[in-house]
Amino acid sequence: MFFMRKKPKGSLLIIVILTIMMVSPIMTGHITSESHQSNQPQSNNILTGMTLNYGVGSLIMDLDPQFAWDSASVDVINQVCEGLFGYDLNNPELSIVPVLATELGTWNAEATEYTVTLKQGVTFHDGSVFDAWDVQWTFNRLNWFIDNDMTQIAELYEPLASLYPGNPLLINNTEILDNYTVRFHLNYPYVPFMSLLCFSGSAILSQMSTPEFALLETATDILVGTGPYEYIEQTLEYTKLRAYDDYHSKWINDSPEEVNFIFYPDKASKSQALLDGEVHMIDNMDPSYIDLFESNPYITVTEPDKSTIIYYMGMNNKQINRTMRQAINYAIDYEFLIEDLLGGTVDRVTSPIPEGILYHNPDLDNPTLNVFHARQILVDDGVVPFDTNVFDDSWWRNKADFDPIATYNYTWNIGNMFRENLGILTVDNLREIGIDVVLTGLLWEDYLPLLLGDFNKLQLFGSGWGPDYNDPSNFINPLFSNTSASNNAQVNDPTLQAMMMDGLTEINETARRDLYYDMQTYIVEDLMPWVFLYTPLQQIAHSKLIGIISLNSMGILHFYDIDIPFDRDNDGLTDREEIDTFYTDPLNPDTDNDRLTDGEEVNIYHTNPLNPDSDNDGVFDGEEIYYHADPLNADSDNDGLSDGDEINLYSTDPIKPDSDYDGLSDGEEINLYSTDPIKMDSDNDGLTDGEEINLYYSDPIDPDSDNDGVSDGEEIYYHADPLNADS
Repeated sequence: MFFMRKKPKGSLLIIVILTIMMVSPIMTGHITSESHQSNQPQSNNILTGMTLNYGVGSLIMDLDPQFAWDSASVDVINQVCEGLFGYDLNNPELSIVPVLATELGTWNAEATEYTVTLKQGVTFHDGSVFDAWDVQWTFNRLNWFIDNDMTQIAELYEPLASLYPGNPLLINNTEILDNYTVRFHLNYPYVPFMSLLCFSGSAILSQMSTPEFALLETATDILVGTGPYEYIEQTLEYTKLRAYDDYHSKWINDSPEEVNFIFYPDKASKSQALLDGEVHMIDNMDPSYIDLFESNPYITVTEPDKSTIIYYMGMNNKQINRTMRQAINYAIDYEFLIEDLLGGTVDRVTSPIPEGILYHNPDLDNPTLNVFHARQILVDDGVVPFDTNVFDDSWWRNKADFDPIATYNYTWNIGNMFRENLGILTVDNLREIGIDVVLTGLLWEDYLPLLLGDFNKLQLFGSGWGPDYNDPSNFINPLFSNTSASNNAQVNDPTLQAMMMDGLTEINETARRDLYYDMQTYIVEDLMPWVFLYTPLQQIAHSKLIGIISLNSMGILHFYDIDIPFDRDNDGLTDREEIDTFYTDPLNPDTDNDRLTDGEEVNIYHTNPLNPDSDNDGVFDGEEIYYHADPLNADSDNDGLSDGDEINLYSTDPIKPDSDYDGLSDGEEINLYSTDPIKMDSDNDGLTDGEEINLYYSDPIDPDSDNDGVSDGEEIYYHADPLNADS
């Protein structure tokens, strides 16, 4: 998709950092709401009460999946509705997996019939049962909108309309073989059809709740699908979704039970909302906040990762021949472009099929800056005399200044600083190979028609592309086919055209991969229809309260797949752990009221969070920790008294076996000798209790053990016998 009618899908649960700030975002068409933020929804307790607030720059624009093509709308639709197939978001290659189908479908030999077996036991949010009739009804409805020119996504379902003008629709009809088996009959071979079925426009809709011959009204209607979330409402400030209890794939993750898409008017306000804890994640952040996020202990920022959006400098292939295009490709200073113009925050694009898209070829020989090689290309092809010195810089520069080999116009939209700087760099770089470049800046409203079809007025220009679904044909065919309205470089190459057609009909996966590998090699190393520039990097910044969020190259947002360890009572245990594992109260940080949080009991002290006195010694676990006693040992100091008796009855020290240091343990004093465990000399006779018991065998609770009128201590002083009245 050109980045003008919709913003890239890369803003999914992710935050895409585009360091090139485009005033008029060419080929992205970032659609934003004019509403203002106010009265945001509060985090209500729904089911287990886990609510995620997602800060976004635009709310849903088009509620109907068969019309929506902006990422804000698609992000919501993908939570509510499902297609027959989807992507495995845990697989870096985003392999296609069945969703409402039981398995991947089967092709006939001609790739014109595709048979799919449907999943049973699935219900729509309105309670109706999903079956083959819903699939047929959904695609009949889509075809009706296309026939009546009522949907903007028509071109995706008429991919070869110019080749088959008599039957431009891809889907001729959807045949019901039985209640849970359908067969799609196509008007022409189209193997990427399976990938197209992953696109939101192919989501299956409820016949009971969806108008058949009218699009859903965003302001008033309710979208009903089979997905994990029900569409609740949208206001000017937010869109609310709630978990569907009867979801067919069941709730296996600690996913949010409610999701609120909350509108913020700009990146700065969204970023500040994340810092302030108003939202858990945002769809696009202000790059100036990255340092603040990374220094915040409650926010996680992922490492930058490549997106599947590509930017390139287009060259009008009708007006700029292959030799000139090859020379230009070797004259561009890519390192300066990446590091200086873009600050090193992007990666170079190496192929028209970017990394992350099916059949990306990682082993291409990409042009790099080599002015002498560029000049040699021109010499070898006779563009300049064969004896021209490729090392004579002055000759080539003078050629560009006074008698250029060629003069090309570079066009950009005024206000786009990167594209303006790219033009200046192009002037400087191509001067080194004798080419003069004239810069022309146009207002956006004048530039856009050129990109949309008035291609003859463009020679050198900036452009970009992003995927609607994960198939290489979604890049190669629209950008290079001589029948495509998106081929703004006017590529018309018979060799490439034949390979593209083969790629659409080849059903053997290995053979199809080889075809696209060969196409990329031919495009990048020989045809060189563009100058391949860069792909933006994407990062996610989100609250640590929602665990780990992984990026995917398509920027697909799916809250069901996010495992969010909510901890509503902030006790150190996730709600799911409390409910499923420990049976504690997820809304009470101290379930047993023992003065330790449930998390402290489980993670630090290993006590029982459901029993206030884990060792049953008469002292709450929290008190034992306060006294430095062992909450798992009833007698922490092993003195023969329980910690509870020591604290509550005898006022002894539960972690000192001999509280009064008299040589007797507290337990001995209480249980054997009836002495005072907190008094060294219980009978005040001048001897400690321990001396009386262990040395002199006198009575520690009788000051005159032999009743001779002299205390035991005095007798010891006079060397008398405290046990003999007549020593």
